[in-house]
Amino acid sequence: MCGKFTAQLTWDEYCDLAGVGADAIDPKSALATFTPSMRVPVLHLGPVRQRRITLMRWGWYDHKAAAPLRQFKHLHARSEEIDRTVTWMEPFRDSRGVIFTKSFNIGETLPNGKTKQWVCTRADGEPLALAVIFSTWELVQARLTAFAMITTASCPPLDGKDERMPALLKPDEVAAWIGEEGASASELKALLRPYDGELVMREQETGKPKAERNTTKTRAPSEQPDLF
Repeated sequence: MCGKFTAQLTWDEYCDLAGVGADAIDPKSALATFTPSMRVPVLHLGPVRQRRITLMRWGWYDHKAAAPLRQFKHLHARSEEIDRTVTWMEPFRDSRGVIFTKSFNIGETLPNGKTKQWVCTRADGEPLALAVIFSTWELVQARLTAFAMITTASCPPLDGKDERMPALLKPDEVAAWIGEEGASASELKALLRPYDGELVMREQETGKPKAERNTTKTRAPSEQPDLF
């Protein structure tokens, strides 16, 4: 299951893929290697149905959490159940978004119980479009907008390492997914199938010198401005 992805895009490239102006968000805090609870730039339709990018927390709201701005309930939503599970039905109908990235990780469970990370990319090196759903909650502490990544069954060669992977959209499917083309529920769900393009993977490097590691800093969710 995907627990990390890396944009590896400039802010101008990201906005060009999203079809929005590059002044949408401060790019210094927008692109990074993203892990759970971080804020991620998500393309979606705004209130008047225009494209916009909003920073959203990766991790669904947990109403039982003591600190809901820092704790979450779900990271992923299974594509097979997205239209019939109470948690996902309304966001699937009304609140769909896309994240652009160059790579994502999957985890292989080893016999000793540890997890080996594999970095997955398109064979041609082009960006990937990840399908997500999101929602907003008005909490006492702050307004929280959070998303869950949609997953499908893995395609080769990833299926030899992990049975699940992110739902990947083709470039000409993004408009339909975010709601610009009035697709039906069945047409939208049909977009969430195992990827039929060519992907490659490599083992995640470990033990990199500190100077080579990603040093992008992201403020805690409670410190982030609400951009929704």
